[in-house]
Amino acid sequence: MEPIFVRGGPTAVAALASGDVDFGSIGGAQAIIRSKSRGLDVQIIGSISNKTNYILLGNKETKRLDDLKGKLVGVTGAGAFSDFAVRTFLKRSGIDPDRDVTLRAIGGTTLRAAALEKGLIAAAPFSPEDAVKLLNKGYSLISNLSDSLGIPQTVVVTRGDMLEKYPETSKRFLKALVLGIHLARTNKKEAIKAGFDAGLQGDPETVSKAYDLYAGGLTSDLSIAVDGIQFMLDEDIRNGLVDKKMTLDRVINDRILKQAQEELRREGRLK
Repeated sequence: MEPIFVRGGPTAVAALASGDVDFGSIGGAQAIIRSKSRGLDVQIIGSISNKTNYILLGNKETKRLDDLKGKLVGVTGAGAFSDFAVRTFLKRSGIDPDRDVTLRAIGGTTLRAAALEKGLIAAAPFSPEDAVKLLNKGYSLISNLSDSLGIPQTVVVTRGDMLEKYPETSKRFLKALVLGIHLARTNKKEAIKAGFDAGLQGDPETVSKAYDLYAGGLTSDLSIAVDGIQFMLDEDIRNGLVDKKMTLDRVINDRILKQAQEELRREGRLK
């Protein structure tokens, strides 16, 4: 198999649906839920991260959650996973995202970081590695969302016909991915070494600190946080983004994942 980097969930789903790629790792289950509701043959078959891995950072004057009230919070875009995650986090923290703060679509990491630095926004979510770099510059950690949001951020997806036509290939792929995720979760030193051996770039100290922020959200065996995806589906139904008849069993298919997990346990490679 050849790994291919595709930027953005919608683009990745399009590549998957067209057959240009057979498996994908996509940020947020919403892209799959909404694509499935439109009739695309895509399904979630595993989960790399069952928690939200964003780090919510404040500018140098915004240090606590209560400091956000009445201020602007930057997100990638309206309806993006970062928007959904921040809204959910604020609601669960007793802050109304529509009244107590203003969410502003800023764009990608570079634009959000620049807006934070210039004081155009009070806070924004960042990936662990980007968060470490900004923390080193004196920005404030308001919350690691993985501590409070059990909502999958990175899911493994494929087409339904891939599972039906190539079940053995799908199973081997999932077994290899389970072992890789298990290593990443349980052995920091070897996981980071494997990353650099595979072409990971960056300052080793920054990577190490980012690992500490990120690793707690990783699954141990790709098992899917069904409750988290159900919450996302319910929110999409409530907001009229998908048909109210849409059900989770149309989105998740972990049959082959369970076979892969069972084989790894029998082989003594997974406890």
